[in-house]
This record gives sequence, structure tokens and C-alpha cells, in this order.
Amino acid sequence: MRSKGLFQSKVPLEVKEASEKILNDFGLDMSTAIRMFLIKVKQTRSVPFTIGYESNDASGFSKEISDYLLEAKQDVEQDKNILHFADNKEGYKYLEGLMK
Repeated sequence: MRSKGLFQSKVPLEVKEASEKILNDFGLDMSTAIRMFLIKVKQTRSVPFTIGYESNDASGFSKEISDYLLEAKQDVEQDKNILHFADNKEGYKYLEGLMK
């Protein structure tokens, strides 16, 4: 039998508990899931998932940004929370004032 190494990691309790519930649904415990992850790293010589921003659609925007854009679109459609300017010059002047 080969010797085994001990692995310890600290994560926020809420992450641990939520992850355990999900893994239990798959019939896995935390140790087995971590072991599976590390074996896959060794086999593929890579991280076995995409690292980046989560995307809820093909646009590549994160869910938070997509939700914000959808809310902004709805505001425009309903003419809510919208500033109106006589022309672009007035709009630029307003924006410059915000940067001071």
C-alpha cells in the first residue's frame, strides 16, 4: 500500500456546508470529492474546470452584469431613473461634474 499525504484547507463555513449538501446529493463526501479533483488535476495536468467569470448566456457577461443591464434596459423602456439632456454637450458637462 502506498503512503498517503494529509491535505488540510480552510474555507468559509458557509461554503463548506453548502458544498457538503451538494456533494451528498451525488453520494460523495468532501474527502472523496477533493481526492477526485486532485486525481483529475494529475491526469490532465490542468485545472478540470474553466476559471473565469460565470456567464448566464452566450454574451460572456457575468450574471451580475447581465442582470444590471436588463434592469437598465427596463428603466429606459419605462423612462425611469433616466436623465435627459438638451444635447451631448450638456450631457458631457454633467459627467465631467461627477468626476470632480
